Amino acid sequence: MNTLLSKPYYAYSKMEMEDPEEVQHRKAQFLIHKSLQKSDSIGSQRKQPIWLKVKVCKLKIKIGGRLTRMRKSILLKLSKGHVVCYKQLICQLKSWKRFIKGREAAIAKVISF
Repeated sequence: MNTLLSKPYYAYSKMEMEDPEEVQHRKAQFLIHKSLQKSDSIGSQRKQPIWLKVKVCKLKIKIGGRLTRMRKSILLKLSKGHVVCYKQLICQLKSWKRFIKGREAAIAKVISF
């Protein structure tokens, strides 16, 4: 009991010598286990066929092109719509201006009499 307490807590204890055949057997089991794990992980990761990736990529490009054209056409229509609205607004303002000037002249004529 004294010997256990007198040893520092970080001291190593001696292990029994292992049989070399057991060591070799344990290493072989470890290698077999590792190779089985590796084959399982490769088998579970099924790769997509290349032709499928190519089709998906082409589809993305096609959709992207259509979306770009649609966005540009919408922006063009909006800008044309703004121009048309602006022209109509200017025409309305000009006609109101003429109407107001004509009315002012008529009022001025009535007042001057």
